[in-house]
Amino acid sequence: MKRDPDLIRDLMLSLEAADGAELLHVPRLPGYSRHQIDHHFRLLLEAGLVSAGHVSSDGRRWVAVRLTWPGHDYLDTIRDRQVWKHTKIAMKKAGFWSLDTMGAIARALMIARLESLGIEVGA
Repeated sequence: MKRDPDLIRDLMLSLEAADGAELLHVPRLPGYSRHQIDHHFRLLLEAGLVSAGHVSSDGRRWVAVRLTWPGHDYLDTIRDRQVWKHTKIAMKKAGFWSLDTMGAIARALMIARLESLGIEVGA
């Protein structure tokens, strides 16, 4: 299964928006199958962006314990819709993407926005 950056972002936003900070069931998201969501949740877990454990005896149903500190930081870089839109455009032009690449592009866009507001962000 291919990674879907929109699903990753949607999943992180959904986890952040849920009531409570712990034991949040991985949400159902319109347009995505349970299998797609579970797969992408496991990718977020492997990347260290969420902390989790499983609750079913077969190990299939995951429960999100919380977004990790790096997960919150990463989500903050891709949260803004315009930043996300331009990040995806850049990834499409490049023909590849990774979490690191998406984060770097989003951070560069955020820094450019800050500098356009007259806020210097040192190197």
